[in-house]
Amino acid sequence: MKRGDVLACSFESWYPRFKKYTIKSFILDLPDEILDYIKNAPLVFPKNAHSIKAERDGFSDDSDDDSWSNEDGSDDELEAPSFPDFEAKVNEIIASLDGAVFPKLNWSAPKDAAWINFGSTLKCTSATDLLVLLKASDFISHDIYAPFAFCTDAKKNEEVDEPQHSLKLVLRAWRQIRPDGEFRCFIRTNQLYAICQRHYDSYFNFIEIEQVNIKRVISEFFDRNIKGNFPLDDYVMDVSVGHKFESSGCVKLIDFNVHGPPTDGLMFNWSELRLFPIDKEVHFRWQSDKTMRSSVFSQYKLPIDLVDISSGGDPEKLIDLIQAHVEEQKNIKS
Repeated sequence: MKRGDVLACSFESWYPRFKKYTIKSFILDLPDEILDYIKNAPLVFPKNAHSIKAERDGFSDDSDDDSWSNEDGSDDELEAPSFPDFEAKVNEIIASLDGAVFPKLNWSAPKDAAWINFGSTLKCTSATDLLVLLKASDFISHDIYAPFAFCTDAKKNEEVDEPQHSLKLVLRAWRQIRPDGEFRCFIRTNQLYAICQRHYDSYFNFIEIEQVNIKRVISEFFDRNIKGNFPLDDYVMDVSVGHKFESSGCVKLIDFNVHGPPTDGLMFNWSELRLFPIDKEVHFRWQSDKTMRSSVFSQYKLPIDLVDISSGGDPEKLIDLIQAHVEEQKNIKS
């Protein structure tokens, strides 16, 4: 794998060519001040979150009023960051995309931080939602620090603290995509040879019943719109498939990834994928086990702050989080 392969899969590289087959998106340069906030600042709500203290009634009596203050009596607090120009631009884009977006950087989305968003999704209705998701995510660290880690031509002495590429913020129009309609497709020597469901931890009746049609419409979409038009011969493509197979928009392009680690093979492992013959038969895998299992993202749902909350050590953090979101929703509606 070369650096050029990774860059070809960066969102801004492929979106202009394939925009008619995917979800409407806006691409912004990630400002240095936002990058610094993501990398170095403590997890503090931006000023426009309007975080408020919960009413004391019901939580404590008058003698406990000081419990909201620092234990040492100091009134010092971390200063809330403010990015008025950036937030105004992001909010303008969100408004133009019907009020909600899905955020990501060049390659990665902050899926591991969905726990911090109410509803546990990546749906952002304001710049504040976006900033908190990016700040809370470990996944996007890959884009910032090590996008070329698996490349044979990566610079040996590359400074990990200074990105050697242009970081982008992508705002995609929010679409409620059914989890049973998301698939990962594997292409080698410009031939589609394997497909599997994206949410491999779950059984879906739709996939079991319609697997022949699913494979057919994805293959037709690839042959008609993607094959020969993407600059790489080996790559991975993510798509969503609707339930109306005869519709012209049944298949939507979601993303491109490199063919090999760090891309997740999901229901395949890379050693077997490389041995699959390239012929007319497309290998299709789906989860046939109906046993309930934990989500693949469950390990990311207990950040250290919530460990404090669950142990009773810092309940104010949960209260502040809830109150900030309530206030933010009030501001949006007004």
